[in-house]
Amino acid sequence: MLAVGCTATLSAGPPNVGGYDVAYANAVPVDVDTYPAVPYRDRLAYLVEGRWYWPTDNGWVVFLEEPPELANYRTNVQTAPRAVPPPAVEYGYPPVRPTKPREIHREYRPR
Repeated sequence: MLAVGCTATLSAGPPNVGGYDVAYANAVPVDVDTYPAVPYRDRLAYLVEGRWYWPTDNGWVVFLEEPPELANYRTNVQTAPRAVPPPAVEYGYPPVRPTKPREIHREYRPR
């Protein structure tokens, strides 16, 4: 009888999300939720200064290889016109000028 043995080695190679390489983030911006975000694999991916941050059960990761779905979103965000505040509303009323202070408790006496 011939015994054949199989061995499997598990290596903790670089982590990946959806087949794309990622790295664990050392630091995540405090206000990461204020940056542009897009749903990716049932979670929100945040675009912070050209890099994608994505939360996992073991912490935040940064995409080293950008998935096409995120790349499409990034190019649309970067080419969108900059938001500008609306112009100030001006009504036809004259500006309010401060009144001159009056002397208090002074009698009026014609000269």
